[in-house]
Amino acid sequence: MYNRGLFYPWVPKPLQLVLILIMTIPVLSINGIYSGNIGDMYSSLGILAEDLTMANYAATIGMMAVFPLIMKTKQRFKAKHLMLTSFISAIFLSYVSATTHEPSILILCNFLLGGLKMFAMIEVIIPVMSIISPSGDRGMFYCVFYPFSIVMGQLSGYFTVHLAYLYNWQYVYYFAIAALLLCTLLTLIFVHDSYASKPVPLYRFDWLSMVILCSGLMLLNYFLSYGRMLDWFHSVNIQGALIGFVVLLIWFIQRQMTIKRPYLALDVFKKKNVYSALFFIALMGIFMGSGNIQSAFLGILKYSPITNSQLNLFMGVGAVLAGLIAFIWFKKKWSIKGLIFLGFSGFILYHVLFYFLFSPIVDIEYFVLPIVLKGFGLTMLYISIGIYLADKLAMSSMLSASAVLVLFRSFIGPAMWGAFFSTELYQGTFAHTAAIVQRMDALDPSSASRINQAVQGSLAQGRSLELAQSMGTQSMWGAVQVQATLAAGKEIYGYIIIGGGLILFYTLMHRFRPVDLRKLVNFRRKIRGQQVIKREEEMMAAAVV
Repeated sequence: MYNRGLFYPWVPKPLQLVLILIMTIPVLSINGIYSGNIGDMYSSLGILAEDLTMANYAATIGMMAVFPLIMKTKQRFKAKHLMLTSFISAIFLSYVSATTHEPSILILCNFLLGGLKMFAMIEVIIPVMSIISPSGDRGMFYCVFYPFSIVMGQLSGYFTVHLAYLYNWQYVYYFAIAALLLCTLLTLIFVHDSYASKPVPLYRFDWLSMVILCSGLMLLNYFLSYGRMLDWFHSVNIQGALIGFVVLLIWFIQRQMTIKRPYLALDVFKKKNVYSALFFIALMGIFMGSGNIQSAFLGILKYSPITNSQLNLFMGVGAVLAGLIAFIWFKKKWSIKGLIFLGFSGFILYHVLFYFLFSPIVDIEYFVLPIVLKGFGLTMLYISIGIYLADKLAMSSMLSASAVLVLFRSFIGPAMWGAFFSTELYQGTFAHTAAIVQRMDALDPSSASRINQAVQGSLAQGRSLELAQSMGTQSMWGAVQVQATLAAGKEIYGYIIIGGGLILFYTLMHRFRPVDLRKLVNFRRKIRGQQVIKREEEMMAAAVV
């Protein structure tokens, strides 16, 4: 007896919809690291921010690792067992993440959590897809699912920041555990205990390739996360991590090309739409990697994490707008090129507006439109590039392509460009500091005025002259640091805008569809004044041949 649904037949349809929604929200929101609480975590635990960065990217590597295994396990095990295993494992890993003080354990927990939650995610996403698009139209599904997931991500971030502010950052994990316990209870009661199809034995899966790839990617994760702190290639650890990654990557590719049942079907990456989509995703990482500069800028403005989370809520507005436009676009059957162009344009406009906002004092309402554009560009590119990659791919090829797409979209692109921009911001701040200090002297009115104000204020509070002069110097040095950071950040944003213009030009020139030779021939015949060949005549000619 097989049941292709998710719930028992006796569960009413309206209740099934409610259960799907209740389970989907925690599955999309649960993480090992909540970005809004990173500052509280590393200051409380006494660890490096780079440790949490590596842990965050480790979750993406774990998600990517199980993609080739998802359909095999779905055909081998019952949905109830997969979901229970996923939820219970997430409860345990969330508890460990909340209580451990060891960065290595936190990184391992995030890696496992990213992979294990995928088994529950695929079980809830398939019914959601059938609800949103019964005909299996990927375009309609993406237009609803991606805006929904981004909105839920921002709402989750807003809620977790408030929870950490009111209580402690550990309470975010405890609340997640409570939500997962509810999902576990609902699974025990309502999810059916039957196979979805005839069970297929789980054998001859290439576990060694999974270990090789995950090991190589974790070395790359270490390289990108700790590179700036360890001064890149001046560190033996960084050199060893990069060499290890290259060796394991070559070994992995060679193994996939020689074994009978490869872990990833590399042939799919010969298709133009696949490698072109991955290239566009890598370009998208340029705009996502600038998030570190935005965080540094908002830190200069002294915005609290709660204020930042409130600003990020406006990304949801842009996400919904992108979903509506994409839905209409697909209904009109317009070219995918236009959607990708709009997505990159949204990101560029976000950087243009931020470029003109770099100042020590900015009202918060000026950030609303840029954040909306950021959410618009992010969602539009998620939808359009996902559709472009999935064009005419079989399910087996789709899983391999999607695994690498997730890897580039959520790890390699943002991590690589984020590390590059962080290094440039660090070096640029030093360069601009030196340039500002060289122009300062005792005769500079602005410098003398700032120092005198700080000295007079300290003297008025009863401090000694020596201490007052020291505080005046510190005040001046803080102002120099702020100006240098703003100048370096603005410079990087300028280069991103120029690069964005080149990306738009490349998008316009890129051929997303094969050339229609019939139209080309007819265009040439029109120029020569000859009769245009009709479609029926072409078909008859082909039949004769």
